[in-house]
Amino acid sequence: MRAFKKIIISLAFGTLFSSCTSLLYTSLDVLRPAKVAFDINANNLLIVNNTVKQPIDYGHKTQLLNEKQKSVLIATDSLAIFCLGSLTEEMEAKDFFPSVKLIPNSINESVGFESITYIDEDKVKKLCLENNSNVILSLNKIKVNDDLNEYYINETSTYLSALELKFETNWSIHYLNNSKPSSIQFKDTVYWESESYIRRKAMADLPKRADALVDGALSVGQKSISRFVPYWEKVDRYFFYSSKKLMKQGMDSVYVKNWNPAIELWKQALNKTKSERLKAYAANNIAIAYEILGDVDKALEFATISYYSFGQLSLVDYDSYIRISEYVTELAQRKKEMKILKKQLGN
Repeated sequence: MRAFKKIIISLAFGTLFSSCTSLLYTSLDVLRPAKVAFDINANNLLIVNNTVKQPIDYGHKTQLLNEKQKSVLIATDSLAIFCLGSLTEEMEAKDFFPSVKLIPNSINESVGFESITYIDEDKVKKLCLENNSNVILSLNKIKVNDDLNEYYINETSTYLSALELKFETNWSIHYLNNSKPSSIQFKDTVYWESESYIRRKAMADLPKRADALVDGALSVGQKSISRFVPYWEKVDRYFFYSSKKLMKQGMDSVYVKNWNPAIELWKQALNKTKSERLKAYAANNIAIAYEILGDVDKALEFATISYYSFGQLSLVDYDSYIRISEYVTELAQRKKEMKILKKQLGN
């Protein structure tokens, strides 16, 4: 079983009034599976820079107001180092692998930037043995196209300057005893804009281009962590509040996080009432409580009951109906994700 840093779910409550319906919303952390799964036996990770430097005259364009577009020269030779440094720091913080090591300087001796050269089997074995690793995550290419543009907005009589960075990265995963690597590609965009009545100020308020490229590379590394290891995502959930006795007693238990007593009270309300609206409210609340307890199957069961109860109403709160519909869809997706997570975590 993989080690994974335990996150304590924190609940922050607030009240929302929507179409005469009183809601109590809360936020919780949900574990999402990685986009790419490592072999469960891959324990000691080695992150390798296998890139060729992007030429200084490649991909840098400037389009100033009333001028022709021109290419500019910018050194991007350190982008891979910043990207991998950021990724390594995030990977270490996750505690997903017992050990994480980084080779920051490129091991790639080729000169062709456009082509991709993967680490060969002999090199994989050598690197793994030298670094006591059994899996390599290799960055084989990082390419950026950056555009600096300047506009005049007639409606507001202002100048707008925009800097957009479009990154493309190619990665591969290599195992010590497996000659077939898996390859994946990602695209990321980082964007800044500045608006002012003064043309020079609009441009000056943007970050310096070289600094922006470094920030962009760091951002790519940070974003990549959720592609390679499971990650926590904050989501909002909405309890229905009702003045009915059992519903209210259930909510009193929520405030002190007594989820099982709350569920039992809401189940009583669900079974005793003839009101489809109250059934919808109670079933929704039960679903959320079960999700917080980690029982996604039960959560989906009662969210579905809530959805169909809302459908029986002759006069339905449209916002509530859409919200429960989306919740059912999300729980169904979470159920699929749980199966993937079990494989990724070795449960």
